[in-house]
Amino acid sequence: MIFATVGTHGQPFSRFLDALAGLNDDVVVQYGHNAPPAGVREAVAFMPFDELNGRMREADVVVTHAGVGSVLCAREAGHVPVVVPRLHRFGEHVDDHQLELVAALGQDGHVIPVTDISDLPAAVQKAGRRADTTNAPKPLHAAVRAALLTP
Repeated sequence: MIFATVGTHGQPFSRFLDALAGLNDDVVVQYGHNAPPAGVREAVAFMPFDELNGRMREADVVVTHAGVGSVLCAREAGHVPVVVPRLHRFGEHVDDHQLELVAALGQDGHVIPVTDISDLPAAVQKAGRRADTTNAPKPLHAAVRAALLTP
């Protein structure tokens, strides 16, 4: 199963949702403030945080927007997520901070970046199930937490 999430941001992300229908797989999607996508097994506008995390743990692949919370949850669930940043030029966000985040995380292998939506199927194929089953501290989590907690 592929679990996809657009998060809770209010601007549309139809480019992402339209691309999911082309994956020809068992796709469950949290679609937020968008129209429900066609061609997926299950589509839910919003789901409780615990349910979202459970779906990520059950998934073979997680595909997400580049929201920090969504990326961290996917990593915590054992995935190297496929990450599609919301882009300002398409009216998906107020600026391109998600593009900057994906570039930085992609360099270190924390995510599989998709900046051209036509690359989504190949990225999902590449992702497979890359589980991190250790309970070792996760450097990405530590770095984000340190940045958020530094006065």
